[in-house]
Amino acid sequence: MKKTKRYFILFLSLVMLLSTVNVFAVRHKERDIALNGIIVNDHIVYSDVYPYIKNSRTYVPIRFIAEELGYDVKWDGANKKVTMTSDGTKVELTIGSNKMMVNGKAVLLDAPAEIRDDRTFVPLRAIAEAFGEKVDYSSDYRAVYIGDNPKYNAFYKVVYYYEKKETVISEYTINIATYKMDVNGNVTRFGSIKELVNVVYDDFYDYGVSGVSKYGVTTYKTQYIQPKEEVKYVKAPKTNVAKEKQLKDEYYVVSTDDILVGSWYGPGGYNDYDNGVTYPTDRYTYITSLGNGRYKLTNRVILGSDKNSEYFTEQYGYYDKNKNALVVEKSHSTYGEKGYFEGMNSESLAGEYYLENSYTKLSWKKVGSSYYMDKY
Repeated sequence: MKKTKRYFILFLSLVMLLSTVNVFAVRHKERDIALNGIIVNDHIVYSDVYPYIKNSRTYVPIRFIAEELGYDVKWDGANKKVTMTSDGTKVELTIGSNKMMVNGKAVLLDAPAEIRDDRTFVPLRAIAEAFGEKVDYSSDYRAVYIGDNPKYNAFYKVVYYYEKKETVISEYTINIATYKMDVNGNVTRFGSIKELVNVVYDDFYDYGVSGVSKYGVTTYKTQYIQPKEEVKYVKAPKTNVAKEKQLKDEYYVVSTDDILVGSWYGPGGYNDYDNGVTYPTDRYTYITSLGNGRYKLTNRVILGSDKNSEYFTEQYGYYDKNKNALVVEKSHSTYGEKGYFEGMNSESLAGEYYLENSYTKLSWKKVGSSYYMDKY
């Protein structure tokens, strides 16, 4: 079987050399991976071109960071300039320049953007931190974690970015700290982290060439783009949110034609598992569009019995047109804990919000749920 595979790969290589169309670029004869993975949005993210470390700085292909973190990217080929925007932040980089512009202000870089293997690479930490993300590097695991509370010893699905193919996500999970892979509950431990990562890369390589994965992959659903004709423009009825509950703070988002973008409020509950008690809360969720069918949710949770006790979380989601629901991932960030919530390590759960009431109500987990939010 191995011999057949070698002949197949050799044949494919000859076809690629003779063809004027590069259908799938093998960037390196020998795999030399500087990182064992970048953990972001509760996934480990890889690409068909490897991130690399130069002058102690991690470089990643721009599509990799832009799509995964929801940045809008524009490329000015004449001036070799990249412009990224997200949530009111604008970052501009020029290839080879040690100066980055953040909302019009110059920031000096010791790792300027550059072109390698015909791809634009950008310094990961500088870009992520410019957009307010926290970045941690673990020398023990040779991996990067984007977000609060770095956690490397955990099982994550793998998101894989190709150059000219759809982004895919594994149906299995891997743990880079224990060298384990979990496929439908069947756990395999590899001899080293290098062996595990090579198996994962080989699987995505095979899928890119033949469309077949040994362990199972599927389309990365957060890349779903809702066709314009499916966007429903409706005149929202009068809000059901009482005026005294309509919190117009600095996070407030004005509604747009997008049925999900805007500010939402609803009654909630905070589970104190240690004492077996659920405390009533007021929950405010501010939803913005990241493009490509993806959304960012900023959640503000306030204790009903003490308005000075609150915390914030951020999470990502996508609209599932078949379910008519907003599917959200577990929060990647928690901050601003005060009062009762201080030191509690609160988080927002993964799940689904179903749209109701002419698209002005989001019901948690099921239609007609007692946990819901109304747009205001």
